Amino acid sequence: MKAIKQRLRWSLAIALFAMALPVLLMAPLIGWMANDRAQGDSEVSAATIQRQVSRALEIVFKDVGIASRLLDEDCVAAAPELARLASATLYFRSISLLKNDRVYCSSLNGAMNFTLRDIIDGMTQLPPGAALVPIYGTLLVPDRPALVVSQSRAPGLGALAVIDGQYLLDIQDAASDEGKFQVTILQSQSGVPLSPSVPLDSAAPYVERSGALVRSTQYPFSVRVSPSRALIEDYRSYLWRHHAPFVLMAALLCGYLSYRYSRRRLSLVGEIQRAVRHNEFFMVYQPVIHMPTGEMRGAEALIRWHSPVLGQIRPDLFIPLAEQNGLMPDLTRHIFRLVAADLPKLGLRAQDHLGINISSSHLATPAFLADVQHLRRALGPQAPRLVLELTEREALHNDPQTQANIRQTREQGVLWALDDFGTGQSALAYVQDLGADFIKIDRSFVSGIGTDSVNAIVLETIIALGQRLKLELTAEGIETAAQAEHLTRNGVQWGQGYLYSPPLTPAEFATWRRKRQGRS
Repeated sequence: MKAIKQRLRWSLAIALFAMALPVLLMAPLIGWMANDRAQGDSEVSAATIQRQVSRALEIVFKDVGIASRLLDEDCVAAAPELARLASATLYFRSISLLKNDRVYCSSLNGAMNFTLRDIIDGMTQLPPGAALVPIYGTLLVPDRPALVVSQSRAPGLGALAVIDGQYLLDIQDAASDEGKFQVTILQSQSGVPLSPSVPLDSAAPYVERSGALVRSTQYPFSVRVSPSRALIEDYRSYLWRHHAPFVLMAALLCGYLSYRYSRRRLSLVGEIQRAVRHNEFFMVYQPVIHMPTGEMRGAEALIRWHSPVLGQIRPDLFIPLAEQNGLMPDLTRHIFRLVAADLPKLGLRAQDHLGINISSSHLATPAFLADVQHLRRALGPQAPRLVLELTEREALHNDPQTQANIRQTREQGVLWALDDFGTGQSALAYVQDLGADFIKIDRSFVSGIGTDSVNAIVLETIIALGQRLKLELTAEGIETAAQAEHLTRNGVQWGQGYLYSPPLTPAEFATWRRKRQGRS
């Protein structure tokens, strides 16, 4: 009962873990999807801003190019055109002409004679070619950020326009979508911002390592957009809400299936005990044939279970469970009772063999000897020779109790067979510890007859070993006449398999025996 309660707790624990598994697996996926969506939005936003700024700069550089054609004229002739260009372009503060890095004409003041540094703090010379340079103020508007757009024809000779920094700030502010993104417009070569970034919200920091960087192919600037953690969390929350029904269904399904599987294993333990009480187990018998003569000389008793609830249950499912949960002694006693009840229907003779499978765990108990003695009494004095079969797949408890049980049963005329020989534990050690009278060759080796497989080689080795040790050999799983002929020719004395008969109920066995005896 304690073991069953422990298994029940394990079943619940496994079910809870299985329910949590979809959530645990979904969490990183949701995180990745949220980041991916934010990344996609950042890329779209950066590309949009890049196109918007490029269109504006196209107009600005066009006007600066027009202004640079006025460099061959004096300021009196050039000033009206400069004023017209400045007034026609949004966010223009002024357009100026320079010679020898000195401003000699401006759209604001007309003729001038200032060095570039006098007009723009920190700027000593005109950049070569087309350039964008951020500044923190000008002579007339010293405390307001701006952007210098210049076009030079030769060193110190060219035109420049001053664009109010508010233009870029407005673009960045609109693109930030109320703090969801941090937008920065950068000078391509230096990476210096062309205008201050939109102020960060301390409650919603930005993910600097993610986001998008889009470079203009026409002008020397790039746009960097980073998503806020708040945006990613919003996406994560949305995705959780969107996928919650599916995750919940997966969690419930995983929990249900794992609980049902573990409970099925646990319930089988209880079902085995209940089945013994309600006589749901029954025995079938497979004839054992004397290979040299072809006569039936015995049978192997095999347990079967038909549950009214679970249907037909294979022995390879319930036998290991019974073994693991300490039920084999009780189940074997039940088998002994069933065999004793079936024996009169089988028509076996005293010289025939009756094989019954036992477990090593039962063999190691003090009650084993008494159980066998009770079986022999129930079988009666004219019963066939009892052969107890122990599978090599189980570890033999080679302790004093086990050895005493083997010795005393042998003294009472019980024979011992080593089943599934060559498939499990150390074969030679097992033969020595058990003191077997028979070696039963597993069907996997018999199926290799007539092939070049490893199993065919192992079969020949087992036959040679059995003959060397003077043990009788029984081959299981014989399905063809060629297999039977090969085994007989190589000295195997006993055989069983579908070539002769499948396992039969007691009534079917009696009918089969009568028909076979009638043919002989």
